[in-house]
Amino acid sequence: MPLPAWATDPYSLFITEEEYDALPADVCKSIEVVDGAVIICASPSPRHQRILRNLSRALQDARPSDGPCIDVLPDTDMFYVEQNAQDSDKGQWFTMRRPDISVLYCLEGTGRLTSANVFTTVEITGPDSRQRDFQDKKAEYAGQRIPLYLIVVLDAQDTIKCMEEYRLDWSGRSYQLATVHHGVLHTELPEAMKLNVSFSELESV
Repeated sequence: MPLPAWATDPYSLFITEEEYDALPADVCKSIEVVDGAVIICASPSPRHQRILRNLSRALQDARPSDGPCIDVLPDTDMFYVEQNAQDSDKGQWFTMRRPDISVLYCLEGTGRLTSANVFTTVEITGPDSRQRDFQDKKAEYAGQRIPLYLIVVLDAQDTIKCMEEYRLDWSGRSYQLATVHHGVLHTELPEAMKLNVSFSELESV
């Protein structure tokens, strides 16, 4: 039996930022990258996408009329500004995640979205993505000093079971559970963004 590609070429599992930028758009949408390692992302369900659309709209409507310019971006590449990976002989490893929703200070011109712009991330998680969202991304987003992380927890039927709200603790590098929302998302995000939306509204067509 022939050996898998990674057995003879360990770098086959890794990619540099330059190589990522050269990929076709449809390939980029199917992967994330952590310290240069490629992670395949499963396609979301229709109900996941419906909740994503409705929550994005609620966040947009919650933006205050005065204050800084705020944007709400679903499914957008977010490049980490704080890196732990070392240089490789192929170039600098990088990390790029694609939160379900990023709430951020508006970018200037055609600037690339980085974790430095973002003050709230949202992930919609089902039974098959619990570890990634509750462990991996939770630690990573805290390490990037993103002030608030909201996890929409879906049950086996893809309906909203609850929403867990995490905020940075005193160290500024770890999240603490602030509250668990049931039935209604009632909270205030940074920059005085007030949300009061029912789960049924978020699940509606």
